[in-house]
Amino acid sequence: MRNKQKIGELLIDLNIISREDLDRAIQEQKRTGQRLGAVLLKLNLLSEEDLEYLLSRQLNVPAINLEHFAITGELLNIIPEKIIRKHLVLPVQLEGKTLTVAMANPKDLILLDDLAYVTGYKIAPVVTGISALQNKISEIFEKPSAGWEKTLETDSTADLEIIKVEKDVKEEDLEKVFQSAEEAPVIKLVNAVILASLEQGATHVHVEPREDGFEIYLRIDGKLKLLVKPPPVLRQNFINRMKILSSIDILKRFVPGEGYFRAKSKNMYFDIDVATIPSLHGERMVMTFQQPFSKERLRLDNLGFAPDTLERFKALIGQQRGFLLVTGPPDSGKSSTLYAALNHIKSPDKAIFTYERTVKNRLAGINQGQPNEKAGYTYEMGLQSLIKQDMDVLMVGELMTRDAIMSTLNASLSNSKTLVMGRILSNDTIASILLMVDMDVPPFMLYSALTAMLGQRLVRRLCQKCIEDFDPPVEIAAEIRKLTGTARPRLFRSRGCPACGLTGYKDRIGLFELIEPNDELRDAILTRAEPAVLKRVAESIEYRSFREDGLIKAAEGLTSYDEVLRLI
Repeated sequence: MRNKQKIGELLIDLNIISREDLDRAIQEQKRTGQRLGAVLLKLNLLSEEDLEYLLSRQLNVPAINLEHFAITGELLNIIPEKIIRKHLVLPVQLEGKTLTVAMANPKDLILLDDLAYVTGYKIAPVVTGISALQNKISEIFEKPSAGWEKTLETDSTADLEIIKVEKDVKEEDLEKVFQSAEEAPVIKLVNAVILASLEQGATHVHVEPREDGFEIYLRIDGKLKLLVKPPPVLRQNFINRMKILSSIDILKRFVPGEGYFRAKSKNMYFDIDVATIPSLHGERMVMTFQQPFSKERLRLDNLGFAPDTLERFKALIGQQRGFLLVTGPPDSGKSSTLYAALNHIKSPDKAIFTYERTVKNRLAGINQGQPNEKAGYTYEMGLQSLIKQDMDVLMVGELMTRDAIMSTLNASLSNSKTLVMGRILSNDTIASILLMVDMDVPPFMLYSALTAMLGQRLVRRLCQKCIEDFDPPVEIAAEIRKLTGTARPRLFRSRGCPACGLTGYKDRIGLFELIEPNDELRDAILTRAEPAVLKRVAESIEYRSFREDGLIKAAEGLTSYDEVLRLI
């Protein structure tokens, strides 16, 4: 192994500085405690480029110029900002399971191990100067709050109309809250955030309180991206205005709150759910966007089903009776799948009813209902009443309680000609059964009622304007060849271009697991089999797993292999 030469000796050997200059720098280093490289830069004895070259040569690690790298939001999501700032590290490239990280001391083995643990990736260090790192990190994270208006510049032709849901909420109520000089900036900030979210196709807005202010993030195609850091003085007034628009009590800051309002822009309507929760530095808020009439246009053929899975699912929703359970984590597209299924099967000769905690997506030709808690009409009460409504198809909302699940199963079992569809939150398709059994749902009801389970995830779709293919690793190629029969399997990636905001991805597509219980799985459910046994029995059923569905889509260039690994 080559002995590491000290940086001072390298400088003298290369005739960059004299022995006297080095002695002067060493004395300054002893006085300040700084690294020798930083001292040499401060004394103008060395340029940033020279230092990067020397560090690379000294440490036998590649050097990079950060000015040649665009640090994307995807990369910044891998390493927390706190770690980036504290340790002066910056992710610059992700290839497969290897993350390239720029750092001033790439031989800090403890830090490398910590980064590998935090990120889950193999770390490939590259070296760059401290000042270059500091400048790049400041450029990325320290947007001056005084310039928030410029950061939030939106389409000048965009209009915005706020439509309050509660009729008793008057604009005068807002004026009573905003009696300070901040009123105009707050209204401008709220409107600009909503417009920016709509223009960029965000599904969520996160308002994150910090010790010294607050930050606003957009979730686009499943990833968070910093939108703006407004002035700290606007924080509470921003929260207050959003709470009033969504009919949340502004005086209740120490308990969670939920509400929603509707916005109209460019002749399109959007429902905006608002949820708050107390945190250490103030109220945290999340806004969720959806188009209330967009579900009318949803089609099963456009969701990403593989042809054979789609054919089987269409057959299932065409049956006269049964219980279809759609399961997945939050923001996995469960509601979209159910509404697309209703669009597929609705007809004048079918009585179809949707029953959700809040009806926001309206479908022509379908009856829809929701509870009225203030009148004593609970969600569970409505589910029980629907049994007597002679429905051909019933779609229910999120199954969050035992009573809701029991009423839904009863609706399926009590009517020999009612198809019931519902959704439940679960990170694993088979685990949704265990979840219901753990909630004291009698296994015999699941045994009798359950027709099929559809698990789903959303992965980011590769940008088709900057896509390129490459040879997959040998073992992955063999797996794809077995699944698709393709003689020469390919994987794909997108370099990033203006069309996708340099991320390489645009929009999302579904991954699906469709499991139809056989007799063995039903018996395992009935006997309350252990989780491991239940999973083993389920695996004996011939169905396409998330991984298999993802690999097929990756081989078709619809998503990347990294996305598939991230989601399963």
